[in-house]
This record gives sequence, structure tokens and C-alpha cells, in this order.
Amino acid sequence: MSRTDCRFHGEIEAGDPLRAPAGHLIIRGWCLAEHMNAAPLVRLVLGGATLPMTARVTRKDVPVLFPHHPAAKDCGFTIVSRLPAGLHVASIEVQGSDDTWHCFKQFTIAVENAPFHAVIDRPIAAGRLTDRVRAGGWAMCPEKSVQAITLRYGHREIACDINLPRADVAALHSAHPQADKPGFETSDYLVAGHGLVRIKARFSDGTSAIVRSPIEFSIATDENHGPELDLTLPRIGLDSFARSRSVTAPPRAARPLNILFILPGSFAANSALHVAALADELAAAGHDCAVAVSHDLATLAHHEHPAFRGLLHAEADAGVAFPDGRGPDVLHAWTTRENVRVLAEKLRARHGCRVIVHLEDNEQQLLAHALHCNLAALGKMPDTELDRLVPGDLSHPHRSRAFLAAADGVTVIADRLREFVPAGRPCQTLWPAADARYFFPRPRPDDFRRMLDLAPNETVLFYHGNVHAANAAEVRELYAAVLLLNRTGHSVTLVRTGLDRLDFLGPLAAEVAPHVLALGQILHHRHLPSLMALADIFVQPGEPDPFNDYRFPSKLPEFFALGRPVILPRTNLGTQLRPGIDAYVLDKADAASIAAAVIALRADPALCARLSAGAVEFAAAHFSWRRTAETLAKFYASVAAS
Repeated sequence: MSRTDCRFHGEIEAGDPLRAPAGHLIIRGWCLAEHMNAAPLVRLVLGGATLPMTARVTRKDVPVLFPHHPAAKDCGFTIVSRLPAGLHVASIEVQGSDDTWHCFKQFTIAVENAPFHAVIDRPIAAGRLTDRVRAGGWAMCPEKSVQAITLRYGHREIACDINLPRADVAALHSAHPQADKPGFETSDYLVAGHGLVRIKARFSDGTSAIVRSPIEFSIATDENHGPELDLTLPRIGLDSFARSRSVTAPPRAARPLNILFILPGSFAANSALHVAALADELAAAGHDCAVAVSHDLATLAHHEHPAFRGLLHAEADAGVAFPDGRGPDVLHAWTTRENVRVLAEKLRARHGCRVIVHLEDNEQQLLAHALHCNLAALGKMPDTELDRLVPGDLSHPHRSRAFLAAADGVTVIADRLREFVPAGRPCQTLWPAADARYFFPRPRPDDFRRMLDLAPNETVLFYHGNVHAANAAEVRELYAAVLLLNRTGHSVTLVRTGLDRLDFLGPLAAEVAPHVLALGQILHHRHLPSLMALADIFVQPGEPDPFNDYRFPSKLPEFFALGRPVILPRTNLGTQLRPGIDAYVLDKADAASIAAAVIALRADPALCARLSAGAVEFAAAHFSWRRTAETLAKFYASVAAS
């Protein structure tokens, strides 16, 4: 019996998303079936769990709407339960007269974390503390145990001893499971620092929470800091302002699609920046989007207010349901990596959806780098040997070709990648972009640069991104250029963010270290532009080769959007630019060429100004996530209709 045949009437009396504070869920509503004299049974289904109706409720309003229905008075219901923290897609199902269950309503449940309480009350509970003493208090969380406590003030973080008895707290909160030993105290005396105190807790499940206190620590000196260091002076920070998101909404899709992206890594990867931006724009146009990652679902928090659902490969393996109860219309496999291919083929068989494959690298070249062998040797290996050698996050030379051949369409980040697209397959080029809310021309923060002891005439370069086997040699050339410039009397500092997957500098490391400000990984990409504004010039090292010719470095749209001169090689994007107008284009961006370009730019302010303006104009004309998403949506529609 279909839902239409059953003619169910009713309502869930809650907003969407329905909120469950501290995990406590209460759903109230009513339901009638025209063909049934009794009110039907109701249940809640989410994930793999089914929660039965908790109680029947008498309704006074429903008999007014259905005066002749015998079950109108007793059709109310409640469902009470506890849920884990997170965002859950749920369905209310109703049992028909033939005992089959029918989807009645779908909505989202936002389960909020249980509140974490933390207080500093020793030696003071409010105000300013100036003495070098130990400080302490108490902390409790209803649903998970506290594993560590630190106190943060100014630039300081002090570890605390925990699980200390507090009889006063136990008397007030006797029912709390952690009330017997909720106390904490700094493990040592407070050290020099100034600022309001924040209490940070790490819990047994690996999550953290921070509580702000009304206390200010202002410790002037300690054994390592003399009284000549005034820690109470105003702090000079970096501008972190953002532009407001465009108030103009994109046109609504005539036929909204359910779109599932599959990524080979986590939401912290560069690919995830592209997919998240596209999914947000597609969602704004009315499409429903979900993104499956292979691991670390918590990295979804790196993205601000995502408009899509995140899930793990393991969760998607059994099938993916969207809010309308259907599966995906389009599955966009982001590269041919093995873990993506395996899941995509399984879901295609289950849902019968269209499959689009995205290419963003010369995958075989990446595999050759990772396995330390050449392409010819890879091509001669049998599948049995390749199955043993190829990890899940790289592409299998043979299986990836078959995957591409079976795709309904292909997207590529650079036109050169079309060489790998099977003949006759629809193909669309998708250039990456930069988030216009954060990446735009910013003034150079000279006050902050002076705090770093950077001279007024010092040149600052900036490079963000991880170093891995495929790009290690070219990033080493950038470091070598910095060393060469400083050796020849040109004061240059490289500001660097990102992780090093291998030792790529060797003996060069010690000598170049004084000229590099290494900031490590910046978890939230939106924090990068404030740091990038420190730079005078952006440099993308490299040269035309089988790796660079087929890629489009994600950082380039961000370089151009910031409005600084960009130095880059004549490969990938460099082949599309006007030298001397859009960027400073080198035949080969190695150490000597990069150094010569930096010297030339610093000696020619007019050229710097022209390239800065050219970068901004090029970014405005070519880098827009909205335009890219609109192009992608049209491609989806054409493939779905074919």
C-alpha cells in the first residue's frame, strides 16, 4: 500500500532541525489514517536505530479538524529518547492496516552536546590575580569523563592536576557521577602572562571544550621573564575580518538533484576545500548534497557552516538516503583513487545513479612517486602485484582506467587531463577558486611585521601547502632561493604553513632555518588570508613536467585573489597567463630563477603594482565558486538527461 493510498494526516510539532539539548530528545505530534478507525502506530527511524512510540496523547485540536474520525481524540503521540551528539537525518514512520511501515515525515535532528561546567574559585573567583601562586577550581561534564585540564591566558597554557576531591562541590551536586573528585589545580605556579583565563578540557572520547572565566591572570615576571617585559601592552593582531556572503542567491534549480561526492581522504584535504565550496553553492541552488570521506569525520568542523551532510565511507557503504527518501541521482567520484572507486562502484550498483569522475592529477605519476618506480615498470606489473602495492588512497593503473571507461561523465581540473578521458565521454573543465569571503586584497599589516623584527625593506614570501613525494623537489627549490637571496644581501623571509610528509631539505635545513617562519598546519582555511597578507610576493615553484603539467595548484586562486605579485612556472595555469600583466611567469621556477624574479620585482615598484592589479583582475574574471558550481550543475543535468 503506498503512502498516497493510506492518506495519512498529521504533524510533527517541532522545528527543522529539531534540537535535542544534551542528547534529550522529545518529539510530539499526531497522526491519523483515513482508512483506519484507530490511530496508527508511530516510530522514529534514524541511522540503524528504530525508536518506538513512547506514549499516546489525548488531543483537543484534532477532533475539530476531523470531527467524524473515531481516532481523532487519541491520535497524539510522544517519542522520548537519548541520542549521541551530532546531526541526524530521521524519519517518522507510520504502520498501515496491512502492518507495513510508511515514511510519514522526514526532518533533521540536531543533538547538542551536554553542557560542560568549569569554575576557577581558588585563590579568587573573579577579578585580577597578580600573584605567582597555584590556581584551581572544579570541572564536570554529565556524559563523559574529563581526561585533562589546562588554563589559558594571554600566550600561556598551564597544565593542571585533575581528579582532586572537592567536598563542597560533592555536597551541592551529589547526583552527578563525577562530583566526588571534580577538582583541578595548576601543576606548578603561574608563569608570566596577561589575559582573561579560559579553561580547556579534553574528554575521554577525544573531544574538547573551552569555558571562559571572569578571572584575569596578570603575572608580571617569573624566572624566565624580567620586569622590563611589559605583558599588559595592547596586543597587535592580524586582521581576520571577512566579507559577508553574497546576498544574491543563485537561481533555483528547475530539477533539484541528490548529489553525493566521494573523497579519498578527510575534510582537511585540499580536495575537500573544492568539494565543500561546490556543495555549498549547489545546495544554495536547491540541490541536496552529501560528502563521504574515508576517515576523520570530525574534520568537517574545519569548514564554516557547511550546507551539506558529511559521512564516512563506512556509513555510505550500505547505501545513502537523502531527505526525500531517495538515493543519489549523481555520484561524483573525486578522483580514481581505489577507496573512491570501490565505494562508487558499489553505490552505483545499489542506487543506479549516474557516476561522474573528477581528475585533478596525473594519478599514475603520483603512484610512481609513491612507489619509487617509473611509469614503464608500473605498466608491466600484473594486477596481482599491483593489488598488493597500491594503497587505498592512490589509483590502480588498470582498475582506474576501467572505472573511467564506465563513467557517465568526467570533470577535470585542467584541460591537459583530458588526455586520460576515454573517447566519447562527456567532459567538463572545472577550475578551482578561492572563497571570496576571506580571499580578497588586504593591506600589508606593517605593525605586525615589525613585531616579527622584519626590517621595512625586507621581502616576505608566503607558501602554504603540504610537502610530499611528488612536490618535495620543487619546494626545496623555493627554500634554496630564500637562502640564495639572503646570502647575496637581499633580506628575505619565507612564511610557511603546512605539514612535511618527508625530510625534503636535508643539509639545507639548518642553514635556511633562520630565514623561515614555519607555522605548521592551519586547521581552518579561512584563517590563512590574514597570514598571507604579511607577504610581498607569492611564489609557486616548479617546472613543466609530467606532474605539474596535469595539475592546478589549489593555492594559485588564493594567491591571485590576495592582490600580490605571483611568481610561477610556465606550466598548468602559467600557460594561460599574460607574462608581465597577470603574473611573473618563468620558464622554470627553480632556485636561481625565483631569486632573480624576486630581485627584479623589488627593484621595480611599478612592475609590482602592475602585477598586483593584474592578479586581482585575473582572479575576478576566472575564479568564482558560484560560476564553477553553475557550470557543474549544467553538466550534471546534461549527463542525467542523456
